[in-house]
Amino acid sequence: MDEPAFTAAGLAVPVPPLTPAQDCAVALARFRRQPELAALPVVDGDGRVAGLLERGRLLADGGKDGAMQPLPEMRMSHASTPGMPVSGLPISGLMDPRPLLVDGSTPLAEIGRRLAKLKPAALVTGFLVVEQGRYLGVGTVTGLMARSAEQTELRARELEEARRQAERAIKAKTAFLANMSHEIRTPLTAMMGFAELLEQEVLGPHAIPLYRDYARDIAESGRHLMELINDLLDLSKADADRLELVDGTVDVVRVAIGTARLLTERASRHGVRIATEVPLHLPSLRADERKLRQMLLNLLSNAVKFTPADGVVTLGSRVAGDGTLWLSVRDTGIGMTGEELAKALEPWGQIDSALARAQVGTGLGLPLTKRLIELHGGRLDVVSHRDEGTVMSLVFPPDRVGRG
Repeated sequence: MDEPAFTAAGLAVPVPPLTPAQDCAVALARFRRQPELAALPVVDGDGRVAGLLERGRLLADGGKDGAMQPLPEMRMSHASTPGMPVSGLPISGLMDPRPLLVDGSTPLAEIGRRLAKLKPAALVTGFLVVEQGRYLGVGTVTGLMARSAEQTELRARELEEARRQAERAIKAKTAFLANMSHEIRTPLTAMMGFAELLEQEVLGPHAIPLYRDYARDIAESGRHLMELINDLLDLSKADADRLELVDGTVDVVRVAIGTARLLTERASRHGVRIATEVPLHLPSLRADERKLRQMLLNLLSNAVKFTPADGVVTLGSRVAGDGTLWLSVRDTGIGMTGEELAKALEPWGQIDSALARAQVGTGLGLPLTKRLIELHGGRLDVVSHRDEGTVMSLVFPPDRVGRG
């Protein structure tokens, strides 16, 4: 809701009104005493607006004489001729009976629209501010412009302060997550290490073989939690524009095939096969190798996660005619609608489907991947159709692609 100062009520100047029956000579005297007035309000006995008497109806040549202005549209109570004295003529005979009325609660922006659309003449004469139909005061375009500028300046200050507060909150969140992740990583790494020792039976076989499976589950859960912590920290840094690239010359073929190999075992447990269609002659890429591997892992794991058993996830690559390098992950999974895709690209967003609900995840992978590829000056290209599958591509700009 707009503040009272930034509504029509804040523009109302309480100019003493006239009554319709008063003599025009009274109005003429007022205009001569107050040359800043462009018009005078006219109200009835109940305080309701009856009309508006414009200065030009009474004074010609900027108020230098007291003869009526020869206006053919004047409503006169009796015949008149140019130069006729105004004494004895009631105000109702010269006033505009339909002035622009603006309710006191009307926002400033709406007043400007009404002036231009309903009563352009009010740009000069002004408008009347009312409350429940009763006269409050006269508003002018000059006052409207001044108050609008004041409102704009105030909003700008408020937005700037909100921006500063948001930046402080992001910095505090980033610092908190960094400290928290450090505190969690240390004991988590130890837990994973001990779980792997138990899984591998380094100190001897377990009396109960089921314990080895438990140890493997503990290590796997620890790795999942570590990935979550890393993604959360990276996404927080990206939000605060503190995520930095460590550029180097990357062998795309080696990284792509190696990343696919890392997920092969996990995919096979889901009954999904990972195929690679990466040409061996691909040019090198100027990129952050760790973040490139992270992006590919996110896309591949997401594709495996939402591909039913007996499905195929394919990692491919090509150099387009415009010199861009495409690294694409194509799956035969559940696909997404446009609405589901928009949700999936938001942090913590997850599509709602039977297969999606059956999978564990936080919804950080795709948003983080989008931030990381944009940090490289590229984009995340997505083509998806419900129940037909999805193709997600990392598109790197030509200036990051080598000559071969």
